[in-house]
Formats: sequence, C-alpha cells, structure tokens
Amino acid sequence: MHSVLVVDDDPSVLCTISSWIDALGYVVHEAGDVEEALESMDEAPSDIALCDVSMANRDGVWLAWQLRERHPHTAIIMATALRDSETAVSTLRNDVVDYLLKPFDRGRLAEALSLARDWHASAAGDEALHQALQDRLRKRRTELAAALAEAQTTHVAALDGLISMLQLHERDGRGHATRVARLTVALADALGRVNGEMLELEHGALLHDIGKLDVPSTILNKSAPLDHSEWEVMRTHPQLGYDLLRRLPTFERSVDLVLAHHEAFDGSGYPRGLKGEEIPLGARILAVADAYDSMTHPHTQRPPLRPALAVGEIERCSGSQFDPQIAEALGEVFADTTEA
Repeated sequence: MHSVLVVDDDPSVLCTISSWIDALGYVVHEAGDVEEALESMDEAPSDIALCDVSMANRDGVWLAWQLRERHPHTAIIMATALRDSETAVSTLRNDVVDYLLKPFDRGRLAEALSLARDWHASAAGDEALHQALQDRLRKRRTELAAALAEAQTTHVAALDGLISMLQLHERDGRGHATRVARLTVALADALGRVNGEMLELEHGALLHDIGKLDVPSTILNKSAPLDHSEWEVMRTHPQLGYDLLRRLPTFERSVDLVLAHHEAFDGSGYPRGLKGEEIPLGARILAVADAYDSMTHPHTQRPPLRPALAVGEIERCSGSQFDPQIAEALGEVFADTTEA
C-alpha cells in the first residue's frame, strides 16, 4: 500500500483529509507542522506528501523545497485556500505534482493522489509511466492556470498569473509575450484602425502562446528541427489557447486573436486556413509582431536575425504569410523609432 503524509496545522482539516485518504486505501501519517513533517519523513519516508501552503513558522513552500532536496522520490501535493499565482508558481518549481485549491472534494483529492502515486512510481524507475504521466501533469497545470486566472479579481492579476505559468513551462515565455504585445499595440496605433479595441488586442497579444502550456517542453525546447509529428503537436497551440481562454469571461474578446494568430494571408496558415480579411485584423497585426520578435531573439533552433533582416523577411512574405498593409507598417514603425 502507498503511504501519504498529510501536513496541516488545522487539526480539523488534518483529521478530515486523513480520513478521506484512509478510505481511499492509503496508509496515512499526520504532521501538524513543518518540523514534525520533516522528522516523520526522515524516519520513514512516505511515497506522497500532501502539504498545506499556509502554516505558522515555516510555510509549505519551504517544506516542499526541503522535501524535494531530501526525498527526491516523494511525490508532493500542495493544498491552499490562497488564489495567489506567485505562490503556485513558487511551489511548482519544486516539482510539485499537483496543487489543490481549497475547498476541494474527495473526487478531486483522489485524482491528485492517483497522479502523485504514478509520479512516485516513475521517479522510482518505472519508465513505462513516464510519457503518459508528463501528459497528465501538463493538463493539470493548464487546468490550474485557468482556475487561478478565474479566481483573480482584476484583469492584470489574471494576465500575470497566466503568463507566470507559461514562463514556468517555456523559456522566455514572459519576455516574448511582453515584447509582442508592445509591438502589436505600436502597429495598431500606426494603422489607426482598431480604436476602442486596444485593450483586447493587447490581452490577445500577451496571451497568444498560452496554449503552449499543453505542448510538451521537449518540443518547445528542442534544439534540432521538429519532425512532422512534432510539428503537428506544435500547430495545436492556437486551438489549445482558445479552449483555455474561452473558459475565462475576462478574455472573451481576445480569444479569436489567439486562435487566428498563425493564419496566413494567402490561406496557407492554421488552424482553420482562413484567408485575407477572413482573418481578424487584430490577428493579422499580431502575426507580424510575433514573427518579428521570434526572428530577432535567440531560439533553440537558430540564432537571432538583425532587426533590418527580420523586417526584410516580413516584407518578402508580404501578401503570402502577412497582410501587405501591416508588413509595410512594420517598416514605418521602426523608421519612426530610428528617426526619434
């Protein structure tokens, strides 16, 4: 039988969660604080540790770090009533398997324990579980990102939480999103054609790659060219981003931009093969900004281009990949910057 250490400084919560875990067929150990938890683990390591984030003295984030250092095969689940994205990201950096938002029910707890049990088996050497486990972990983090964003009280907090989760998964996720958003807004301003829609455009640009949360990091960070099957997976990220964001009313006016930012002006893009003005104007602007930033910053598969060469490449693809008017505006934006 698998063993679970439950750590919570609220006796009533500790008793309730322990009884649920016992009923699910696990051996349960309890600790009322961080020090007691570390002593218990040093004496007899549990397969799974379920830790509350907010505790007196040392908190659960520190405990998760200690457990990962001392007991690398123990699967860690965090539980909290906090809806703070920064705390979630801090714990997930310690290879936390799941993150339970209180109040949760027995079904949600059972899901987390199942994931943790398989993580422990994989960490102990069961290679057959590894790939399926990585897929499950990504999906859980995507669901967590949406849940945390939905719980925020402001657009800014929701945006920051989603981008923080993306940064955890993809190198330069935040930097790329920020630069693309700035250039998208500058292009829209130069075109003078999206008055009253700047906020939605900026949100769409910031979140255009959020679907990559559910793309394997082995594909995102691969140093060699992607093969056909890997490209097929990569090309799903606009749809994955759309599916995530449409659950969040805060961003309902930006979801179409996220879905369409890899459509091409001549109809050769994806996911829907839209052509010309079938593509939302904001998405056509975003496509140019995204391509420029991708070309001018280091990538795992190639060095960056000089800005002038990137502008030239976008102008070369004007009318095929990019809207000609927007491709022309890119050169004007940088000409104005140089003159200033």
